[in-house]
Amino acid sequence: MVRSKPKAKPKKKAPPDDKTEPTEETPTVALKSAFSIGDAVHHPMFGDGKVESVEDDKLTITFEGRVTKVIREDFVTRKR
Repeated sequence: MVRSKPKAKPKKKAPPDDKTEPTEETPTVALKSAFSIGDAVHHPMFGDGKVESVEDDKLTITFEGRVTKVIREDFVTRKR
């Protein structure tokens, strides 16, 4: 009777070294919106509205008919 060689066991990976140098995270810069609270804007689907709040690139706008939507600023234009 011929004996087969035992299969090699896969080597375990070394645990991650906790003494690695910390990576520096670049601080995120808040984008300055082109719109301000109270600006009159126009959206192609919802019509004319007024900016109620600004957060990053998102505007909360109250449109005619008292409908409020949160829309990215690149989807609206400022009314003159």
